[in-house]
Amino acid sequence: MPPPPPPPSVERQVAEIAAEPGRVAAYACLLHLQRTCADDPSAAAELAAAFPSTLLPLLLHDAADRDEAVAASALKCLGFALYHPVLVSTHSEQMTRLVLDTLIQLIMTTQMKAICNLGVWCISVQQLEAVIVDDRATPLLTAIVHAIDNPFGSLSTTFEAVQAIMKLTSQNPERMRDLSSIWVPPIYRRLLSADKTERDMAERCLIKVSSVVLPPQSVLSKVVASDLEHTLLSRMVNMFDDPLKKIQAVKSWGWYISLLGLNAVDNKPLLNKILKVPEQMFIDPDTQVQTSIMVAWRNLVNAFFPPQASETSVQDTKISPVESIADTKAQLKKIRLLMMPFSRILSRRHSIALHSSCLSTWHHLLYKLGDLINHLPIMEAAFGPVLKIIFSIGPDMQNKPLWSFCINLFHEFVSVKVLGMASHGENLPIPLNQNLLSQSCLHLKPLLDTQHIRWLPWDATSFDFQLEILGSIVSPELLLNTTREMVVTIMDSATQIFRLLVQGVQVDYKDKCACDNIQICITKVCKFVKVFLDLVGRQNSNICSVFLQYGFQFVKVIVEELDHCLLASGMCVIGLDIEHIKEMQYAECSPELSYPLIKSYSYMEMVSPAVYMTTLSLSIVAEFTGELLHGDVDQLATIICPFKSQENFHAAVSFMYKQITLLVDNRLKMRWLIVWNTIAKHLNEQTMPHFKFIFSKSAQDVLYQFFCYPFFAFLLTGRISSLCNAENSSESYLPLTHDLEAEVAIDIYKSICADSIGGPEAAHMVFLERFCGYVVSIIDKNMSLFQANLEYCSEKKFKNIAILSALGELVNGLLKNGDILNTAIKDLTETSEDSVQCCQSSLLLSCMKLINRFMELSVVVFKANPTSQHQVTRRVFSSLSTFVGHLLLRKDVLLFFEIIGDQLTECLSLSGTLYWEMQKGEIIDQLEKLWLKIVRCLKMSKLINDGSFLQKQRVLLQAALNHPHRPISAATALVWRASRSGNASLQHSAFSVAKLDELLMDIRKDLVVPCTHDAIALQEIDIWRRFAYPMSVTGKNDDSLKISVGLGRKRLKIMKYPAKPKEHSKNTVPPGGLRSKKDTSGFSSHCIESKVCRKPELILEMLKRKR
Repeated sequence: MPPPPPPPSVERQVAEIAAEPGRVAAYACLLHLQRTCADDPSAAAELAAAFPSTLLPLLLHDAADRDEAVAASALKCLGFALYHPVLVSTHSEQMTRLVLDTLIQLIMTTQMKAICNLGVWCISVQQLEAVIVDDRATPLLTAIVHAIDNPFGSLSTTFEAVQAIMKLTSQNPERMRDLSSIWVPPIYRRLLSADKTERDMAERCLIKVSSVVLPPQSVLSKVVASDLEHTLLSRMVNMFDDPLKKIQAVKSWGWYISLLGLNAVDNKPLLNKILKVPEQMFIDPDTQVQTSIMVAWRNLVNAFFPPQASETSVQDTKISPVESIADTKAQLKKIRLLMMPFSRILSRRHSIALHSSCLSTWHHLLYKLGDLINHLPIMEAAFGPVLKIIFSIGPDMQNKPLWSFCINLFHEFVSVKVLGMASHGENLPIPLNQNLLSQSCLHLKPLLDTQHIRWLPWDATSFDFQLEILGSIVSPELLLNTTREMVVTIMDSATQIFRLLVQGVQVDYKDKCACDNIQICITKVCKFVKVFLDLVGRQNSNICSVFLQYGFQFVKVIVEELDHCLLASGMCVIGLDIEHIKEMQYAECSPELSYPLIKSYSYMEMVSPAVYMTTLSLSIVAEFTGELLHGDVDQLATIICPFKSQENFHAAVSFMYKQITLLVDNRLKMRWLIVWNTIAKHLNEQTMPHFKFIFSKSAQDVLYQFFCYPFFAFLLTGRISSLCNAENSSESYLPLTHDLEAEVAIDIYKSICADSIGGPEAAHMVFLERFCGYVVSIIDKNMSLFQANLEYCSEKKFKNIAILSALGELVNGLLKNGDILNTAIKDLTETSEDSVQCCQSSLLLSCMKLINRFMELSVVVFKANPTSQHQVTRRVFSSLSTFVGHLLLRKDVLLFFEIIGDQLTECLSLSGTLYWEMQKGEIIDQLEKLWLKIVRCLKMSKLINDGSFLQKQRVLLQAALNHPHRPISAATALVWRASRSGNASLQHSAFSVAKLDELLMDIRKDLVVPCTHDAIALQEIDIWRRFAYPMSVTGKNDDSLKISVGLGRKRLKIMKYPAKPKEHSKNTVPPGGLRSKKDTSGFSSHCIESKVCRKPELILEMLKRKR
């Protein structure tokens, strides 16, 4: 089969089409050829070469043919020729104008619907040059408008005409905007058409061309106003009677407002008529209708504030002044009109969709205001009302997305000042907003990214407004009627915003703004915190603990963010308008208490912000009726204890001492002790290691007074809490309170007595010396109260007495502090004698005076209750024994006896008188250990041979010699004997001599005769190792004589004898004499070896035992 012949050339086909007498068939072939050439560039080029001269004139001629089929076929081919780029490029300018004129004439004159339809279709698909089209723009639009309003009533023709409008708008928007009064009216009139398809088509067209048309030209606005007054407004109102057409009528209303533009503002009568339409829609029961009118309300916003008002090329950094007061009033009038529906809708319970739509339109208003939003009157009118409404509702389940959106918006406004400074190199931490933007409505979230409100750094004039909005966030009416979780959500956001506000004030201070404005802002910040904390003091609800926590956070923000010179200097002062201070001035106080003279502040006294916030925080603690949590107390301590703020620490100490003098119950006293404990810990960790450099002399005095606080608190027992008013409750409550109070104080005193507490040793020693002096002074001034307190607690038989336990642990810690004696020894070797005396007269003197006072108070307890067993007393006597054993300097020993001798005498006398009662505890044993250490100390310091010293201590030695506890009296006998046999000049009374001889005889008899005293302890006592020392210089532990003491008898136990007898010439010493210098132990025991171990009775007893 032969191959098919090749297709004819394009040129031949064009010639055949032009010669074809049947025009319909010819144009069918041409249309096929055009479609074929569209995919073949070479064929399209051949077609384009022959088309202008041959085919185009035929198409224009036949398009006007009376035969509809011929005219329609020609227009289809003409439309393709106007669309295909290759064909369009071959048309000359003259031919193009001819084509447009032909189409215009055809559309305007044809009586055939299809021909009119195809004519506007050719315009909608043409790709002609814009210059040529612009030249024929007016007649073209006239023809298109004719097609839109076609006499045939053809919807398809209208559709094609609308497509032609959109095509021309995209080709030359500026020209189409200028001629909008020609072609826009026939489109917007169809918004009220009864045919939904026609309404939708008109709305789509307006949406497409809105960027070109809006804001409208004044000519167009006048046409729209005329149409509304004559026909459109009445037709629109009639549509509201049909429930199915309400939403479409609302949309039409929005378009008409947009097309009116500024003319709507100027034409007041027309505007009033138009605004009556939404009045009914805002209260319509159908939520969809309300949502639609809220969306349409945005068009009124656009009309009042066209883009020129909000679009500027350069971003300002400062708020520009308003041109005139009249201009401000005009803007406010428009804003108030626009804000009316927002307040009405948001203040009622509606669907979340309606509220979200309302917020979206409101946000659009803020965006359209541009820089105007930063002016305070505009801000108060446009920004504040909606925030207050949303914040007053709170973040409940329905309102939480809206609340979150508004919180983020307000956060953005407040933070712009700090962000502006951070962009200029300032290292300012911007707190992150944790308010879950994801919880905002889906269509609200993009607004924060797409429509950026032009916030500028705010100034002091808007500070009141910001605090007012923040106050609506933390409204008492809201917080007291919501859940704990919601309160935490609200307060977290409020704290972040509050920090940004305070940082803004600090930014103004760094920028050296007016001091008056800064002072006013600081005062307002402090007053804001006061108003919030007053809420804590007035309420008894369980949620008040959360309020207290965040109230302290507010105070902490002020302390952290503002410079010390702003808080503590005299540049800014605030009247102390705290009601609790006023109540304290006239409250009943304890008249007999003598406490340190610390300046207290009076009501309405002008103080620094630091003092104001400290006093406010402490006042709330005093008034708070709930349980004070550890975190709250820790925050309070952080507020009071910054390094550079000594003034507010002074205020805190003054306030706490004032609380002591008030007659408060024990529970409140315990609260203040916990506060004191926490503050003291902060001081120990942060301040004490460097207190010498941080505190001035006067401030150091306040520091010592602060650490003395528990002793004053313990002096007054206070009233029993009303919760424990029953008799059995009070009996158990007071001892328990005393135990807790003591533990709170002991914890701190242990830490401050620890070696050097992490700081320089010298500074620590100075602190301890002065602190001990303060404690001694307060005990001396209030001795009667101390004694009364101890007697009361002893009568109640408290297991632990708070004031005695605290003082005892303080003394015990001092005694265990090795730095005290080490400092004295170091000064002895490194400094002059005068320096040693100075050190001795300060630190060691203060320490021993404090020991003296403790022993004096312990005697009061023993007198009141001899059978009492206080562990702290036992520990102090044990530590004192160790302390005495380390007294190496003769001057220190003399100082010890000078300060403590009288109290030691009283202790020995009292324990001797009440021996049988006190023997039930451990005090007698500890007193025994102490006395043996003292005797050894006398021997080591050689004071045992100092007659003048012994004569001064005669009363003490007499009390010890007469003591019924045998180890004490026996050890004292050796001192008496040494003083009588040696060179000492101690004067012995007749009784003392007789007692001494009797005691020494009893010691010898006890070695062989069973003892019948039941008071002897059940233990082995190495008498001479306790009262003296080994038998010889070279003797070992196994060369000793031990006595086994039983309950009703004593027997001698010879553990081991020396291998060789001792030589008296080398080892023995006269009875009561001193050992050689090589022997640094204690008393010699050779007197016993020579005069006791060799007695016949003793040898006989030993022989009997051997059998």
